Amino acid sequence: MEVLLIESSPGVASTLQQRLLRDGHDVVSCNDSHGGPCRGVDSHDSCPMERHIDVAILARERGAAPSLNEMGSVCALTHRVPLVTLYPGDEFGPGVSAEITAAVAKREVEATYVGVIRRELGHDVDDIHVTREHQRIHVELTIAESLDARAVSRLADRARHAVRDYDRTTPVVDISVLVTEAAVD
Repeated sequence: MEVLLIESSPGVASTLQQRLLRDGHDVVSCNDSHGGPCRGVDSHDSCPMERHIDVAILARERGAAPSLNEMGSVCALTHRVPLVTLYPGDEFGPGVSAEITAAVAKREVEATYVGVIRRELGHDVDDIHVTREHQRIHVELTIAESLDARAVSRLADRARHAVRDYDRTTPVVDISVLVTEAAVD
């Protein structure tokens, strides 16, 4: 799993980082070689947001105020990367793993896309399923009645527009429309 680890102050997440690495995750940071909060200032290509990040973890000391070192969390939210805030000592309780934490955070992000689309389409669709992948959002709309090609195209365009209004950074938005047969009594 690709993990962006953000520390509110240097060293706060060292134990968490060691555990993530031990568990086989790729861990990246926003900090530059001088300890600054943004590697992208020197070279945009070195910004972690230029690659797929499964989850961003913000490690903050309990009770600490947000700091400039947490700037990566702002970028993560802008790029719709699932973000989890953890406190030293609370990293993962017994039986909880980074995969579970990331899956929950990912589902919350995908559910937000569903809400955005649902607000746009209302009851024009029966079901909406969203998957966030590397530089791609895939939306699956399910409708119960057969519509003509133009109506399906308009529905897909409205869904794509809703996603684009919400997320301007993901380059590809795929829309699939599935038609289910109405139940016959």
